[in-house]
Amino acid sequence: MNIEYLGLGSDLKKILFEKFDQNKNVLYVFENSSSFFEIKREYLKNGENIFHNFKMMNLYDFYEKLFQTDKIVLKEEKQVVLFYNSLTDKVKKELKIKSYYDVIDIAYNFYGLFSELQEYKIDYEKIQIEKWQEKIFGTLLKINDEIKIKSDEKGLILPYMLRNTENISENFIKKYEKICFINKVKITPFEKELFDIIEKKGVEIVNILQLDKNQFDRVKLQIKDTFALPDMAIFKKKYDVNIELYEYENKFAQLLGVTQKLHNNLKNNREKEILCKIYDAQNESMDNEEDYFLLNQNKITYNFEITMKKTKIYKILNLIYNIFESVKVIPKKNGEKIFLFKMKEFYNAFKLREFLNVFKLEKCYRLLQELIASDYKYISREKLSELDNDSRENKGEYRNSKNETESFVKFLEKLECVYLYKTLTEYNKFLEEIFIESKEKEVKTRDKYFEALSEMMILEDLSFDNLWSGFFGQNVSAGLLKLFLKYLDKKAISLDLEKIDEQEEERKVTINNFSSISETSKESIMFLNLQDTFPEINVNNYLFSKTQRVKMGLPVSDDEKRIEIFKFYQNILSAKNIYLSYIKNIDENKDSAGVVEEIRLKYFLELSKNEISEKDELEFIKMYFTKEDGFWSKKEIGKFQKSKLEKNKEKLLSENLSLGFYDFEKLRDFEYGFYVEKMINEYELEKIEDKIDPLVFGNIIHLLYEKVVMENKEALENGNFIINDKKIENTLNDILASFEYKMPKEYMAFYKKISFQEIIKSAKKFLKELAEELSLKGNVKIYSEEKIKMKTEKEIYRNAYINGVVDLHIQTDNKEILVDYKSGKDSNENEKRTFNQLDYYSEMLPEKENNKIRKWIVNTWNGEITTDENRKPEEILTEKDIRQAVKEYYETEYCNLGNRKDSYFYRKYKDICRREEELDGQNE
Repeated sequence: MNIEYLGLGSDLKKILFEKFDQNKNVLYVFENSSSFFEIKREYLKNGENIFHNFKMMNLYDFYEKLFQTDKIVLKEEKQVVLFYNSLTDKVKKELKIKSYYDVIDIAYNFYGLFSELQEYKIDYEKIQIEKWQEKIFGTLLKINDEIKIKSDEKGLILPYMLRNTENISENFIKKYEKICFINKVKITPFEKELFDIIEKKGVEIVNILQLDKNQFDRVKLQIKDTFALPDMAIFKKKYDVNIELYEYENKFAQLLGVTQKLHNNLKNNREKEILCKIYDAQNESMDNEEDYFLLNQNKITYNFEITMKKTKIYKILNLIYNIFESVKVIPKKNGEKIFLFKMKEFYNAFKLREFLNVFKLEKCYRLLQELIASDYKYISREKLSELDNDSRENKGEYRNSKNETESFVKFLEKLECVYLYKTLTEYNKFLEEIFIESKEKEVKTRDKYFEALSEMMILEDLSFDNLWSGFFGQNVSAGLLKLFLKYLDKKAISLDLEKIDEQEEERKVTINNFSSISETSKESIMFLNLQDTFPEINVNNYLFSKTQRVKMGLPVSDDEKRIEIFKFYQNILSAKNIYLSYIKNIDENKDSAGVVEEIRLKYFLELSKNEISEKDELEFIKMYFTKEDGFWSKKEIGKFQKSKLEKNKEKLLSENLSLGFYDFEKLRDFEYGFYVEKMINEYELEKIEDKIDPLVFGNIIHLLYEKVVMENKEALENGNFIINDKKIENTLNDILASFEYKMPKEYMAFYKKISFQEIIKSAKKFLKELAEELSLKGNVKIYSEEKIKMKTEKEIYRNAYINGVVDLHIQTDNKEILVDYKSGKDSNENEKRTFNQLDYYSEMLPEKENNKIRKWIVNTWNGEITTDENRKPEEILTEKDIRQAVKEYYETEYCNLGNRKDSYFYRKYKDICRREEELDGQNE
């Protein structure tokens, strides 16, 4: 193999164009795809010859054509399936593999390692391994043998196995007299052997390098360890390049600096338009994209690789996968099954508009919110139908249209059907329909989607043994969908290097990732974000340490880093103007990359610290948020205008006001919030917690106490009650079964073992004390969840009525006992509030004039009873207090702003009422 040295900073385009003009039968193979597209497009556009004897292609295409086989070549996720299918039960046990997804990382690490060992012609027997590595490496060798056997049986071959000199295509080779590699700065031992064989077949091999002879190691066939920039004297004599170096304190300041630099270039060179290419040195991230959103897209565009993960169709499928992954299947006695779908996953899915559009669920959003507000953690077709029937009979928890319920039920039926899929063949039509319904317009997204789908479908055509058996546990459907998502993960919507070249040809300024940089000469280049570790290289040191890799002759990060630095230096030395910028932030531990510091010190560059002033930042924001044809002008912001909330008296008097205790509290303490809440009426929940809602927990406890009292009502009234622990526990289990849809299944075992066992003990204690108390009374009558004044509410003022439901109501010869079960936080404040609640209910008792009323609070966590015997008169809520609060609500002109700023209800609406600004330090 001959090597032609062009020298660092040489004009690759000019030199190759001269070679192309000779029109010889030569194949030019480009290691750098960006250089290939740029040179190919420009030459074909400007070349005079219509027919060419020479040929150009990138390295990937070269190897695709060079190695030929009759076997099926497995790529990407299919390799993982082969890996899993080749594992013996013994190996699975050794590696603690329980499902397909446990092997994905292991498989990719395995293939990466063995492809390297083959590429660098490493003899397995001669590898010096540590004691701790012996068993692992031995297992990997067994897996490798099994994979070879399985591949041969099925007529399959892996890409690294295909790279064998026995698979060279003679027909492809004999087409050319010479093959010229462009900037093949690293040649592996296998490639050296391969090139020697090709040359023996009569084809000349030449490696054209933009390096000096002393910068390339002819023995190792790679860039020398000593590779560096030329000294100052050579730099001044040989290279005509202007380098500017800038330091910024943040990315925003850097963007302002870039736009200012571009503006000045255009301003100073009006007679000659300067095309500046911009490259971001950082790895691609959402942060970069968000930064560049600020730029004028008509003048500066950015080109970063888009992964399928960022597409709407991927997000839709991932939401469906999350729904399937959390499904609970409950078998029924008749052999049928009930599918419980997790509301949290539906809530997440319904937030994506495209998801709603695909499944025609736009009208179901309100229904979902009502179900969530009713504390449902799960839903099923059966439960929806039950709720709908209750709603029709006016006894349900929510109101909804028939179309809403039918749409939701139809959606659940579809999900149940897909959940039962066991093969990819069944999934195929569903995945096609989802994409069509998504109305995705991007052609590249469509191509990648169906490319992944077709590749995945091939798996079932390969006749693997027991395919999918044991791959995903019981949830096969979710596993298959996740498999497809894994395929999509590998399908990046790659940078269209030809499109980038066209944009630049159209004189558009583009920001590209450094990975897309070519090795051709450019007039002006800007490099952004040259801080931290640049270039950042990741070499997978799976199993072997860096020291071991060096001894074996495998590449390490330093080797790969030199290749990236070569591209960086080549672009700097072949340009006219170079603009280097980085971010220095001591707090974030950011500073310039080592290569930047080397350039600064070697060439004595002056560092410009561009600190953007607040004035410049403000000017930028003014322009950014000003209409294109408008202008920004300063506006004075006046004082806060007081605007108390005026009541609609006519509406108040035209509608009846029914007040339970909690509504009364709100009205009394904070009219403004009460009025606003009545106007809003509904609100949307922001999240669903995977735990029992405190309200649901309280309802369960209340039901337990209510049921155990009423189940023993007759015995308690007659004074012959006997405690039955088992019966209390059975009652609780029945209650929990009725809350099946409102209880997170993941925590049920914990709740039953810890929390509810305490509740059973407390209920037992309460019943014992209650039985003892009632045994001393005569003519005992027990009412549970008694609605006081059962059919009518008590009119308190004008068209306002008070109502309430007491947990337990006991009548004796001379006493009324009102009992409230409390499961919340135990505090003096809560105790006072609960007694006030019982005061409120007592005002509706018709017997209150004749009988003495006693009030009890039961702590449901310990079963203890607190009575009202020690209450002070001023702590009691009277009918007069209730009437006065309601009267003020009707007769005052504006809503009061409340005096209890520490209450939750006030904090909820404080940003709306703005009490401090309204009162301005004065009384209402």
